[in-house]
Amino acid sequence: MVGVQSLSVPAAPLLRLVCVALLAALPLHAGERVALLIGNADYSTPGMSLRNPVNDVDALGEALRGLGFAVTEVTDRDGAAMAQAVETFGRDATGAEMAVFFYAGHGVQISGENHLIGTDFSGGDLGALRRSSITMGRVRDAISRAGPEIGILILDACRNNPFSERGLVERGLVRARGGAGLLIAYATDPGNVAYDGLGENSVFTAGLLDHIGTPGLDARLMLGRVRQQVVLETQGRQVPWVEESVLSEHSFAAALPAEEAPDDATAAELARWRGIASETDPEAFRAYLRDYPEGLFAGFARDRIARLQAAGPAVAEAGAPVETVLAAAETDRMAAALAALGLLDPGPARAVPGELRPALERYRRQLPERTELSSDQLYNDAARVSTFLAATTLQRLRTDIVALRSVERTLDIAEDAMRQIEQIAETDPAARPILRQAESDLYDIRRSRGIILRRLDQSRSYYDEILARAVRFFPERATLELVGATDAGRDLGAGGETLTRDAALFLRHVAQTNETNEGSYKWLADLIPQE
Repeated sequence: MVGVQSLSVPAAPLLRLVCVALLAALPLHAGERVALLIGNADYSTPGMSLRNPVNDVDALGEALRGLGFAVTEVTDRDGAAMAQAVETFGRDATGAEMAVFFYAGHGVQISGENHLIGTDFSGGDLGALRRSSITMGRVRDAISRAGPEIGILILDACRNNPFSERGLVERGLVRARGGAGLLIAYATDPGNVAYDGLGENSVFTAGLLDHIGTPGLDARLMLGRVRQQVVLETQGRQVPWVEESVLSEHSFAAALPAEEAPDDATAAELARWRGIASETDPEAFRAYLRDYPEGLFAGFARDRIARLQAAGPAVAEAGAPVETVLAAAETDRMAAALAALGLLDPGPARAVPGELRPALERYRRQLPERTELSSDQLYNDAARVSTFLAATTLQRLRTDIVALRSVERTLDIAEDAMRQIEQIAETDPAARPILRQAESDLYDIRRSRGIILRRLDQSRSYYDEILARAVRFFPERATLELVGATDAGRDLGAGGETLTRDAALFLRHVAQTNETNEGSYKWLADLIPQE
């Protein structure tokens, strides 16, 4: 054994080198934020090269470093190098606050498993594809073993490729669920392809770059904004997809101090209504009306108060007893309908029959005299309320999407003007006051955009909640007449032709939603302004 004193390197510097090496080999401490970004563009096989994956990694890496992440970028690597990077990432992510994996490039599904393809792929068979790729399952397992507070996989990997065109594999990636604390974001919905983009970044990554730095924005809402932007920009041809099992909130960027955060009365009202929509206490709706007497949901609040007040003490049952109706019903379907009427907490994933009885009792006591209690009556009533809530929310969405388009056009013009003024001000001092005014104007435009986006966050996610619940109980082949959308006398908000049109649109969304597209936000394509 060689003693330290016999080495040519002094002892103290050597000791420091050893400590550095040992620390480098250890996983990062809890509270760290780590990211592995892989971008493959320069493929060996002719016709497979892509333009933007490396650009996407470079831009996202810069953004994440600015948000406090330790970032590893791996570009144009073969399958073996990708696998090694994932193993190292798994060690670095041990106990981290947030672990983010991003892949841009070619991806395919083989036998129900998603493969991310390395640049060394050559040949034309499935064996070659497997050998030159890593599976998404491998990435997911590495993150799960590391146990970060939240693990996020972002796959911008459904670019057009020759494999599906030759019939070697199916189009796009397959839907895959993650475990607890894991969020998986796909650039497009299962079986579809994503656009590489005409600019420096793909359409999906450009959206990610636009919103990832928004202060205090929960990761799920942030990705909701990305999905919204991609759907609107591609006219509904590309619909990003998210699978998540995350309970608490996690933001990429720290929140602003309360006094600096943009405030908006409409967003606050939407948040307030969503918080009380399933209440069974009339006082919650009276308080809403005191604060928002002419609010978006004022008619619904008055209707809910009347319904809850009508639920007096138990009387002789009309028609079949509650137990009989309950025994013959589909438990989850009835639970969804009772939740839509504000008679049951919508939280539990699966309802227990014993929990439904009190809610069904309350519903029975609200029925008009001589109206028989039945499952069909319950589903029809819940469908009417859901349709009016959804139609009203669609009107808000439509208005704000038009406003967002207008503000973003103004923002593009203002940013272009700002660049020109900055160039002039570098050599002309007289332009500096104009520059300061332009900076102030640009700040105001960006602030306005942020306010509209906050409103859209609330109304978009609320509409999706209504839709997801409605598909579980809606009567088959529901019509406008059945849900009362043609009843001009119903006091549930601003009626008229617009409300009826949006009620019909909601019925179409319910009919089109199934297990393969639920939660996709695909319905946003129907709200794109016609220009």
